[in-house]
Amino acid sequence: MADLQIINTPITPSKRNSSPSEAFKTISPEETSKVDESPSDKISEPNDMSEKVDPNGYESPSRPSASPESKLARSKISKEYDSEEEPRPVTNKKILRGKRLFLAFVGMLMSILLIALDQTILSPALPVIASNFNSLDQIGWIASAYFITQVSFLLLYAQLLMTFNRRWVFIMAVSIFEIGSLICALSPNAICLIIARAVAGVGAAGIFVSCLSIIADITELEDRPKLLGSFGAVFAASSVIGPLLGGAFTDHLSWRWCFWINLPCGAITILSIFLVIPDSTPPEVSEEMHGMVDLKWNRITFGRWTPMHGSFLHKLGTLDFIGALLMVGLIVLLVLPLQWGGNQYAWRSPVVIGTFCGFGALLAVFLLWEWKGVDEKIGSSLFPFRLFANRTQIGTCLQAFFVMLTMLTAVYFLPIHFEAVKNASATKSGIDLLPLMLSIVVSAGCAGFAISSTGYYWPALVVGPVLLTVGSGLLHTLDEFSSNGKLIGFQIIIGTGIGLVLQNVIVAIQANVREEDVPQATSMVTFAQLIGGVIGIAVVQTIFGNALTTNLIKFAPNAPFALVQSSVESIATLPDSVRPGVIHAYTNTLRQVYILGIPSGVGAFLSSFLVKSRNIKGIKRDPMMHTA
Repeated sequence: MADLQIINTPITPSKRNSSPSEAFKTISPEETSKVDESPSDKISEPNDMSEKVDPNGYESPSRPSASPESKLARSKISKEYDSEEEPRPVTNKKILRGKRLFLAFVGMLMSILLIALDQTILSPALPVIASNFNSLDQIGWIASAYFITQVSFLLLYAQLLMTFNRRWVFIMAVSIFEIGSLICALSPNAICLIIARAVAGVGAAGIFVSCLSIIADITELEDRPKLLGSFGAVFAASSVIGPLLGGAFTDHLSWRWCFWINLPCGAITILSIFLVIPDSTPPEVSEEMHGMVDLKWNRITFGRWTPMHGSFLHKLGTLDFIGALLMVGLIVLLVLPLQWGGNQYAWRSPVVIGTFCGFGALLAVFLLWEWKGVDEKIGSSLFPFRLFANRTQIGTCLQAFFVMLTMLTAVYFLPIHFEAVKNASATKSGIDLLPLMLSIVVSAGCAGFAISSTGYYWPALVVGPVLLTVGSGLLHTLDEFSSNGKLIGFQIIIGTGIGLVLQNVIVAIQANVREEDVPQATSMVTFAQLIGGVIGIAVVQTIFGNALTTNLIKFAPNAPFALVQSSVESIATLPDSVRPGVIHAYTNTLRQVYILGIPSGVGAFLSSFLVKSRNIKGIKRDPMMHTA
């Protein structure tokens, strides 16, 4: 009974000024006899900690101070939870219910919509922007600046969320995104627009990872799948809605409205965050971390000054800024050759090869710094290798990579089929893509509710890649004579597979790590998704360009190659003697593109066996958490 009583004793953070008498308070023999005489009463009374309601409406149980014995017992439990078998729960969480959860979720969903739209809404407006600013040579940077900073700062935001109040980190991220959008809307030239897009990307990085971390703070694990499924649905829908909105704004208003629309939506998001989402308490900083930060500031100030422990500057010292700068360089050196190769420069050109070599060298420096330059054991690493000791972290990252690669392949190249073969307009091709998007939305939502009901996420991670592989194989069979029924059916199959996996990898990783590791573990999966997107699109574009040239030579040798390769719309203007050969060349090329989804789907399927299967209903939250 004494052991049971110790385990259920909550922990309070140790303070330097606590008295020894309080810290080493013992139980008298009389009190011990009382405990031994009525063990059943102790077990059956859940109200030993009297519950109080604070002014904000949260149920807040009072916490008695802990004895050294209870700390020892809790430390033993913590060691057990450190393994990948049992994630350790965390205290100081405030679970939202009812209207408060609904309002918080709507605010976060709107912020997700903003950053998702910003990735695609500019695609139809870029030619007009380039014409307005006479900067056709800079059009690629307008699109890539947003992506570069978004990926580069993702892991740094994970550290911010572990160090500072998550609500204020979220508000800061939305504010940065809004400032970037405002400057974009007012930009007088292309250089200003590129810089503003980079600023917006910094905010976008924080928005997504903040949403995933705050969802983990304010909800039970078993309720998250249906909420995260909505995030995935919004992302998928934005892939179609974005270009349609961008085209409508550009044609009927101005391309600047692609950015003006972000301001009122962002304001609503900030208001809901401020009013509804509760404050979070960062975990207690270890003495080792205090010592490391003091050493940093001693070096910076030549030993003259160190900030007070717990102050803003002291917390900033816990962040891995060197790793963040190296990450920015890594992403730039990765994106540049992928954009240049096959377009501005040949893949074998010294510029492309040299940039790839620079990426490899800087990657080695980054990994060496994260391994030797920082001490991840005390929480200062931007890229904590210890997380990858958990096989679920590896499996979810690989699945996220492969699924995003396949999804963007379908999203980018199915419209080419509609326009080249069916002679559809850009708007009509977006509408023809709705079966894919709707199937992702529906399957993501249904999977979320099913997982919340049953508690099991692993079946979705296995079935999804199977459908992904089958759907990609079926797309590979399409030709110029395929019916609309086949096009719709094949999209539904592949879309269902994507929806089953897209956000449920987040559920899987959050169920298999300690709560204090959720921000970094989640950001790793999101990082893998984004990298899968950029690498996948670059690889597929290379396959498409090379295969189209080969197929045009084979099936339409008399076609105007430069015109046909640069504009799908030009196919409709070709003579009847040339057009069928060009269409056949396009369909053969697209079949070679779709086949990439087969090994990608197989990779996602095999990765699912690295993911540990758990029943999230069996993972109980800490009894110290508050509810509202």
